[in-house]
Formats: sequence, C-alpha cells, structure tokens
Amino acid sequence: MVNGAWWSVFVLALVLAGAALGQEGGWVSWSSESHSLEARESFQFRVKFEEIPVRSWRLVVDGGDVRCDLNVVRRRGDALLYAQNDESHHDVEIPWGKGEEVIVVVTARNDPGAFVVTVYGPPEDQTHGAYSYDVNRALELYAGGQRLEAETACRDALRKDPDDGVAKVLLAGFLRHRRDYDGAAKLVDEALENELNPEMKTLAMDLRAELRILRAPLPEPLRIGIEEAESHLHHGRPEQTLAIADKLLGGELELDATAKSRLHLLRGRALAGVDRNFEALDAYTTAMHLNRARTGEAVIYFYMGRLYYGMDNLAQAQGAYTFALQHGLPGSLAELAREDLQVIERRLRADR
Repeated sequence: MVNGAWWSVFVLALVLAGAALGQEGGWVSWSSESHSLEARESFQFRVKFEEIPVRSWRLVVDGGDVRCDLNVVRRRGDALLYAQNDESHHDVEIPWGKGEEVIVVVTARNDPGAFVVTVYGPPEDQTHGAYSYDVNRALELYAGGQRLEAETACRDALRKDPDDGVAKVLLAGFLRHRRDYDGAAKLVDEALENELNPEMKTLAMDLRAELRILRAPLPEPLRIGIEEAESHLHHGRPEQTLAIADKLLGGELELDATAKSRLHLLRGRALAGVDRNFEALDAYTTAMHLNRARTGEAVIYFYMGRLYYGMDNLAQAQGAYTFALQHGLPGSLAELAREDLQVIERRLRADR
C-alpha cells in the first residue's frame, strides 16, 4: 500500500492510545487524598513520570468553601506550569512525558480547611503509548490536524535526544508524506538500530517496506501520474483517480507487472469509491495476478474484504480478510481487518 493512508491510520491508533484525554467522561480518578491546613499553611509534593506513566493527566484541588493558592512547577527548566491564587477549586491538565517531574504547592488562604487533592488519568487500558514529552505533544498536535506543528515537535524531540527512535519513526512518516523518501528512509534505518517497543517497531518495518517501493525507479511520467492519482483518492476524488489510472494503463509507457498491479489496485479502489463494485472486483483480481510481493497481495486481499463487507457479502469478506492477515498485512490495516472480522463473525453467528 503506497498512498500513505496506512501510516495515518497507524499514527491515529497511537493517538487514540491516550484516547480519553480531554474527552467528556474520559478521565478516571487515580488517587485522592485530603489534607488539613491552617490559615497560610502550605504543603507540597512531587510527581514523577514513573508514578503516572501517561501522556497527560489532571490535577484537581478542591477546598469546598475554603480558598487556597495552587502552584505547579515543572522541574525541567523550573518552568511555572500553573499559578492561581485565592480559588476554592483548581483544575489543571498537565502535559506529560518520560523524564518529567513536577512540584505541587498548595497554600491555604485566610481560613483553615481540608483540601482534597485528586489525580485523574486515562482508564488503565489506555495508559500505553506514552513517549517523550515532545513526541507526546506531536501526537496530540497530529490528532488536532496540526501536521506541521507535529513535525516541529518531533524535530524538537530529536534536538533534545538524537537517539529518540520514536521521534525518528514519526518524523520519517511526515517526510514520507512530503515525498522526501530518502530522508524518511534514513530516519527509519536509524530508528531500527535502536530498541523500539513492538508498536513502533511494526510501524517502522511497514514504513521501510513502503519506502523501498516508493524509492524504486519509475519513469518520471508514471511516477508523477501515480502520485497524482493517489492524492486524488486520498482527498475523496475517485473519479479523477480512475481517469489517471486508465490513461496510464492505456498509454504508451512500458509498465512492468508491479507498476500495473499498483495501477489496477488504484482502479479498484476508485471504482469502489463510485459504487462500481463488480468492476472494482475485476480490477482487484487483475492486480492480484500481476502482483509480485506477498505484502502487496495482503493489501489487495484487504481491499477485496472491505468491498465484500460493504456489499454485505459477509462470508467472502471474512475469507478475504483472513487471507490478508495470513499474508502479512501491515499492522495498521491488520487492526482494521480484525475489527471488521469481529463484527462479521458476530453477525454470522447470529444468522445461524
């Protein structure tokens, strides 16, 4: 799959690893303590990343009817993260990352009182996927549609730690989208020299495989045409994709089997996008016959499964998705295939 959509889906999955953050009802209480203070008395405590290993968390201090001051200082650079005085209720979200530490100071104002300090974080099944501070911010920016700012955050992460493999993989993905394939390949190779967790290693290996295809020499008119067709498809213009693919297949350029397979896969996806389903199946079948790579075969099976699923042909969708997974479907698409398979299997059981 060479239009980069799988990378976007995979990064979105990483973003959703912290899915609860900032969403209504998404935070859960991790700890809560009550502290009694006399007027003008203070207490302080420290929180390290190892105690709350997430992308961000919330600190809430509630004094009921009694007011207090709250200061939160980030130890890195002694930056003042939050400072509010004379409030009975404080609620602050704290961007977080590996190596982070904050100092929290609560000071009673003019009256004694009991102050409840509560730490909120995501549910326990959503605490994975926390990286360095800047990488965490990059993922949040990407989720908010701020791709350039996310790329800048990845570069900031690498300036602070040139060995940050996660930042290298994510930045490689951004470079791939800007068609800087050589720069992306260099970053991926460097990242794979470091120890990566399983999800990032999967992303890096899939990206490396895609970049090998993208960096393979193609006649310039063919390369430009394929990129244009993929861009139209990515932006929801299947008619334009179909026109370009047909023109390239019917033109005078010499196309090898791999190039023809890519074009027929594009044709199939474009035809599916305009509800010409049976023609799309024919295009996928042709792409399969021309394909020379096991990973390419898995991707074609995936799109066949999606098409069958959309046609409500559950048995054939199940078979196509199963073949796709058996043939080494890239990690992000594999997650989508498994999700659809779960629904399909439930529906098939209910029909028996």
